[in-house]
Amino acid sequence: MRLTEAINAFNESTEQKIEIGATRDGRMTAELPRVGRGILVEDATFTENVKVTAADIAWLCEEARRAAAPGLVLLEAALAALAELDNA
Repeated sequence: MRLTEAINAFNESTEQKIEIGATRDGRMTAELPRVGRGILVEDATFTENVKVTAADIAWLCEEARRAAAPGLVLLEAALAALAELDNA
């Protein structure tokens, strides 16, 4: 499972970056700034029992949700303004 490419693409479009790093045993980790948590984003190369979990993915989803929230509020306001213009 490779999430690093998606995180890198996400980082290109946001000011608050997710930091990706590697550990000595081959794990790829990500520091999620909005949720204040580190997660595993790529299984360990040298240790079979270290795997990306559903909890890791859930935290990544929460990070994305928090990043998108301001844009969604703006989008809703803009759509409401369009509806008001349509009704006028």
